[in-house]
Amino acid sequence: MAVVGLSRNRNTLESVRVAVELAGGLGIKEGSTVLIRPNANTADLPPGSTNPEVLRGAIREARKCNPKKIIVAEKSMTTLDTEMVLRKLGLWQAAETEGADEVLTFDHMKRYHMKPDGASSWPEGFYVPELLASVDYVIALPVIKTHWTATFTMGLKSQISITADWDRRQLPHGQHRDVLFGNMIAESNLVYRPDFYISDATKCFVTDGPNLGTLREPGIVLASSDVVANDAVGLALLKTLGTVPKIQEHSVWAQPQIKRAVELGLGVRGRGEITIKSSGVEEAEEIIANLA
Repeated sequence: MAVVGLSRNRNTLESVRVAVELAGGLGIKEGSTVLIRPNANTADLPPGSTNPEVLRGAIREARKCNPKKIIVAEKSMTTLDTEMVLRKLGLWQAAETEGADEVLTFDHMKRYHMKPDGASSWPEGFYVPELLASVDYVIALPVIKTHWTATFTMGLKSQISITADWDRRQLPHGQHRDVLFGNMIAESNLVYRPDFYISDATKCFVTDGPNLGTLREPGIVLASSDVVANDAVGLALLKTLGTVPKIQEHSVWAQPQIKRAVELGLGVRGRGEITIKSSGVEEAEEIIANLA
């Protein structure tokens, strides 16, 4: 069973705290090195990227566990300087203000090649930052939103940020890409998958995305240690908001990203293995109904 915490509060920091608590807490061992990865693929304001308040809340929750070190790091899209993006979005400043020990980018970090078993959709494998081998616990801060090429971007797709620029050239383009793209996204989670997800649904795109689209503001934070449960509930939330036909008209379990992740054993296998605990989310029952 996986628990997903849903919280809505006027104060985003409180929403983060409650969602994490409802999900069972972070469970970081004292003295650990913790890496927190916000979503900052472009310099577009939320929901194009993670709300800085969600990052602040995540750092505060991690700090309660008495870690040895908290690192905040991310990789923006190929043509962008990630430090510039993080500063423009206020994420760099939020990390510093909250006392993160280091704020880094994966841009020029040394990498090593990986071709994990099961990553059949990555014939050339992919390269990951060596930093990942030196951390004990990873928290991802994805945004719940649609994506014009991947259909949606949440916890599973947040893992693409650890890949190198040249790896991303393997990602498919054009028509009939859905299954292959979904498989590649899921398979990227076979190595260094985050231990916990604090997903930002304070604002969402329900069409287009990831940097612009039809905006909704549910004001919700999701939290879970299970990436499949996280994304399934995120999709169910998008359905309650009214979203694109590829999501609205299909089971969350039929989505290529989710289907492949289940095949790979990356998380729960169906709605019967998900428990939702909520605070201040009046539409929780509707979200649960949309988990079909």
